[in-house]
Amino acid sequence: MTNFIHQLFNIRNELESSNISELTFLCKDLTTQQSCKGKQDTDLFIILQERGYMDENNTWLIEELLFYLGRNDLLLKYFNLTKNAMVERLKNPVMARISPYRHLLYELGNLVPKSELEKIKLNFTDILPKATVEKLTSLWDLFIELEKKHLIKNDNLNNLEKIAPFFDNEEFQRLILEYKRKSAAVSGSMNIEDSHGNLTCRTEEAEISSLFYKMNSKTRGICVMISNFNFSKARSNPGQQGFKDRTGTKKDEESLCGVLSKLGFQVHIKNDLERNEMLQTINSYRERNHEENDCFICCVLSHGDNGIIYGTDGQSVPISDITFSFSSSQCSTLIGKPKLFFIQACQGKEHQQPVPLQTDACSASASNNFSNSNLIPDEPDFLLGMATTLHYVSYRDTNHGSWYIQSLCKQLHESYQSQEDIISTLTKVNHELSQKQAYMFNGTQMPQPWTTLTKKLVFLNHNN
Repeated sequence: MTNFIHQLFNIRNELESSNISELTFLCKDLTTQQSCKGKQDTDLFIILQERGYMDENNTWLIEELLFYLGRNDLLLKYFNLTKNAMVERLKNPVMARISPYRHLLYELGNLVPKSELEKIKLNFTDILPKATVEKLTSLWDLFIELEKKHLIKNDNLNNLEKIAPFFDNEEFQRLILEYKRKSAAVSGSMNIEDSHGNLTCRTEEAEISSLFYKMNSKTRGICVMISNFNFSKARSNPGQQGFKDRTGTKKDEESLCGVLSKLGFQVHIKNDLERNEMLQTINSYRERNHEENDCFICCVLSHGDNGIIYGTDGQSVPISDITFSFSSSQCSTLIGKPKLFFIQACQGKEHQQPVPLQTDACSASASNNFSNSNLIPDEPDFLLGMATTLHYVSYRDTNHGSWYIQSLCKQLHESYQSQEDIISTLTKVNHELSQKQAYMFNGTQMPQPWTTLTKKLVFLNHNN
């Protein structure tokens, strides 16, 4: 059992039994009702995990669910999050995993006491079968039945407003009116004037925009590639004789440059950078104006250890320092745009290095006790593709390049032809590498993506 699954079981054990139906209702849009009905919270969590909504590196959904349940004690205990921190996070609607419509229904259901439920149910016997109405045990059950009949939906709350007069609670009507006001504001922003001055609704375009990142500019964006080969300076340092030159990295450079250029990116290659040069390079791209671009990519090919990358002088740069340089507070022209980072480097100690297969670890004794999993900013639109999981090595063929980069380039090439999104692409990379085996090390390699992307990212053929 993984640590994350164990954590879910612990959370389940501390939840009240009444939370079962609440969790199922909150997650109705994320999974079919049939798959969750009658299941316990832990089963629901596992279903959500299997469908890619949460894992040990992406706990936002479970955090949001606990917040809505009012279990701030569990938020603090398991995720070190306060109620105020969640309130601040959810002020940005992009950060929410539960839709405003589903959250509205959940809140409305909490407002109605069971003593009023029978009265309310009677008001719906004319539009729902009497036998169905009699079985309803909560207002959430009523909402589900109304949804099945398409009698309520995110843009039609008329049947909800019929409930308000049946009990004395002004908050019920206020929540509905507030939701409708916000929805109208969003809809209004989608109205444009056609050539005749008439208002038209760009519903289809707006829907596409809400699901996919924009990826149609003439220049998709810039890819800066830091590729470190020559570690002779590092080897001159006491205790760092294990930094071998990274034979095969040129193959990775060529492959990345080829596929990313096809996708419309300007690829800038920076070779053999020391620590300060790496930081200066990152800072120079942070300061650039990216307003005309759709996306930004940074690739780092080097030696590494747990949560860090090495410069050719043997000095380390935390991966988080690289990614955080492009957060909204540091690089405003990339706000709302996907920022991708691909790291080809070991994240643990080296193996003995027979030729031609080598690793990107080194025998240097790093004063690095990295244990924080927060390698990317706690905000939307970031993706970090790691060649391997923390603590483990990655493999590089001295003749053909690294396993990870070569698989990534192959899958990127295929994905723009089939128009698959980046997460599907990285999943295929994981699958391909899981089938490979480094016999001389008796090991394999499992890449790991870390993501806060909020939309699908599809690399279309730039010539389309």
